[in-house]
Amino acid sequence: MGGDAFGFVMRQDRLSFPEAVRQLARSAGIALPEARGGGDGGQREELLRVMALAARFYADQLWGPAGARARDYLETRGVDAEVARRFGLGYAPEGWETLRGFMRTEDVAEEALVAAGLAVPREHRSGAYDRFRGRLLFTIRDLQGRPVAFGGRAFGDEQPKYLNSPETPLYTKGNLLYGADLAREAIQAKNRALLVEGYVDCLMAHQHGFGETVAALGTAFTPAQLGLLRRYCDAAVLFFDADAAGQKAAERAEELLEPGDGGLAWAVNRTGTLGSSGVLRLRVALLPAGHDPDTFLRAEGAAAFEERITAARSLLAFALERAIADPDGATGPRARAGAFARAALMLAKVGDAEEAAALSREAAVKLGVDATQLWIEAQRLQSSLRRPPAPTGGARPTSTPPSVERDLAHLLLHAAEARAVLLPLLVEAEDLGHPALRAIVAALRARPDAPAESLMTDLETEEARGVLAALLVEERQDLDVRVSIEQFRRRLERGVRLRRARGLSQGIAAAQAAGTDASVAEALRVLHEESAVLYGITGGTAQSLEHRTGESTRSGDA
Repeated sequence: MGGDAFGFVMRQDRLSFPEAVRQLARSAGIALPEARGGGDGGQREELLRVMALAARFYADQLWGPAGARARDYLETRGVDAEVARRFGLGYAPEGWETLRGFMRTEDVAEEALVAAGLAVPREHRSGAYDRFRGRLLFTIRDLQGRPVAFGGRAFGDEQPKYLNSPETPLYTKGNLLYGADLAREAIQAKNRALLVEGYVDCLMAHQHGFGETVAALGTAFTPAQLGLLRRYCDAAVLFFDADAAGQKAAERAEELLEPGDGGLAWAVNRTGTLGSSGVLRLRVALLPAGHDPDTFLRAEGAAAFEERITAARSLLAFALERAIADPDGATGPRARAGAFARAALMLAKVGDAEEAAALSREAAVKLGVDATQLWIEAQRLQSSLRRPPAPTGGARPTSTPPSVERDLAHLLLHAAEARAVLLPLLVEAEDLGHPALRAIVAALRARPDAPAESLMTDLETEEARGVLAALLVEERQDLDVRVSIEQFRRRLERGVRLRRARGLSQGIAAAQAAGTDASVAEALRVLHEESAVLYGITGGTAQSLEHRTGESTRSGDA
């Protein structure tokens, strides 16, 4: 890189070489040659051209006669026209082929519109139709300011309320942040980023002078997004309110603390990968219940918003306080034991030893326990989370729990409704071969209403505690609880019937040996009933089976 202009821009703006080339070319008014000779590069350049055309078309619609309704909506939300233009807002008119008609005049193929996520193929006949219709559009741009996707907001009760572009060769929602192209300079200058959830939240923050604000794209904040911010600043502030929606957002943010393959997701180094150095410090700013940044700024103003930022606490401290609080407001020894276990599990996720020690002392004071005891427990859990338990003596390494057994235990821990249905059907020794899972289920059977984290103090072995810790931090976003409960119910009921059938068969053999015909006949009748249910045998088939079995039994007697 030396001392040339490319190297200077790369160091100044923390850009890759291709990004620096594009930025300098735009500044100098130089059109870079586009690779259109085929291959992925050619397709990408064509899609960028299509998205730029779409953004221009939608913006023209917003500020033209067709966009009156959208402009009225922006006015009611207090969004200035200058801010709307700077962010490239647009309007998708009603009609199934309005954008397609414009694109035909620009020689854009239908396949390119579909690939860019702007059109949707028809199901039962050829052709495609516009994805966005009758919606206010928020243009999502990459760091170079190029449109790559759109978020569409409905005006009335239309569903969905927000319709976003699908992922395309240009756009992966977990890798970008809304407004990052406009916020980058302010983020660098202030050495902080403000992270909000909504598009309008971001617009309103910029309008009130907080140009370092960016927004997530319809998803929880991801390590990749935090890695992007880490290129420009050392701290980021997340905003939550005190109502149910805010608590849900807080839970999603706490997932950033989950252990990853390379460290903890709150520790993001300058390359954007997970690590324990060069951390991006995450803080939490709390807003009053029912408020988001948009409504709070309009009601209270920029000064009050800055006060909330100044009072922000670290995400770790915020998450720890939530972990200590009993979800049901319970008190007493059992509640304190559960809080101790939850706090230890949270502290186990902290990679910075100095910060973990300080938080341990803070948590110990609130719990009324010895800080050293809490610290030791957290360290033990951290070891269990990061590597398999070490074998003791000459014992073989602990086996990995079978996936079916692990899925069952995870369901019981995370879904209270599963416990009432499945625990009565479970026989630990028969249904769970892994000793740690048997211990966890036994503890859950003893206290079926207990929070899962509180079971940590009920387990005697480090192996069982390590497996429980791993299950507690494991998130399964696509899990359908009701379907899973029904599947496991059928599986466990089948196991119950198989065990009953084996017992009856053993009883029949014993009765035959003792010559007790009446007992044999009754046991056979019950066995046939169980078999009919177990194997789906009905009607004449069951009678035929009973007849053949009876003959076989009599023959055996002879």
